[in-house]
Amino acid sequence: MGEIKLKKILAVFIVGILLIGISSASAVVLPNADTFRIRPLKQVNRILTSENIGQTSTGGNFSGQYAMKNESGFVILGTINGTYEKNSNYSGSFEAIWNSTDGNASGTMSGWYWGCLFLGQIEYDNDSYWFVGLYKTNTTSNEFYSVAIIFSSPWIIRYAAGIYT
Repeated sequence: MGEIKLKKILAVFIVGILLIGISSASAVVLPNADTFRIRPLKQVNRILTSENIGQTSTGGNFSGQYAMKNESGFVILGTINGTYEKNSNYSGSFEAIWNSTDGNASGTMSGWYWGCLFLGQIEYDNDSYWFVGLYKTNTTSNEFYSVAIIFSSPWIIRYAAGIYT
């Protein structure tokens, strides 16, 4: 009898939390994605160049290649070089320069990482796009592998692999 009463109380409590959460979430006004631009890193006025990209005090550097995937495998599109700062063992921020292999495109990207997730903005052709992705590292060989969705029109998926120090 007491167990059934406890289950009813728990069910009413969960429904109450859900109702409060839903009503609170519906009151939140989200910014327009086209006008909402945020620079994830503290260094807002710093222009990234190949000379200053490696300046970090609590993190390290990374470099590698980014690619797209097709039916026969991966097609290398360009290179990335960047630096990351650690806030803790599992979180921090990063910034990088990317260049296409053919030399026709380049830009910057910056963002944050938490555990195996990362989020940020990539800048290209005087516009910026949000991206979100997953990464994993091999601490024995200092290699990283990642996949990200870039929220441009249309959305694109990019893969990256490289080394970090």
